[in-house]
Amino acid sequence: MTKTATIPNLISMARIVLTPLLLLIGWMHQAVLFLVLLALLLISDFFDGFLARRLHQETRLGSQLDTAGDVLLTLFAIAGGWLLWPERVAAEGFFFFSVLGLLSLSGLVCLIKYRHFPTYHAWSAKISTAVAGTGVWILFAGITPWVFRIAIGVLAFSAVEEILITLILPAWRPNVPSVVHALRERRLSSER
Repeated sequence: MTKTATIPNLISMARIVLTPLLLLIGWMHQAVLFLVLLALLLISDFFDGFLARRLHQETRLGSQLDTAGDVLLTLFAIAGGWLLWPERVAAEGFFFFSVLGLLSLSGLVCLIKYRHFPTYHAWSAKISTAVAGTGVWILFAGITPWVFRIAIGVLAFSAVEEILITLILPAWRPNVPSVVHALRERRLSSER
């Protein structure tokens, strides 16, 4: 198996390929199928990173694939959800725009500084992804909007941390677990 064709990378690639189906399924008004696929995609987002660490197959490509999959999953989940449940998406419009705004701001800061998207996969980002993914699934399932609303606060913290990591790091690199790690990297870089 090459460095590219690792199990985690294949899971990320599958998520990238399957994610646009959320829009098609939403357009076809297949709510149960949408929720099943969304759940599988969210679970795959956990497993690609978990397996990469567990199997010692963390790669720069894998980090980039995971981030691309996250961005696509966010966009297609919102678009497909809007086709199925426009009233729920409209009622939570502020929160959905907050998600898109926070993620865009974090990405923009990194693009401006490094001409590269952030692929830090910070601990706070992992937590916010899990909480936001669960929250949006619960929202679309019609259970409650509150988990999703609370997740936005966690996501805001994560976005601020990613911006700080970008501002602190002396050079772009993937997989920076926290601001503390970025500060350590900066200190080590200045001592060289």
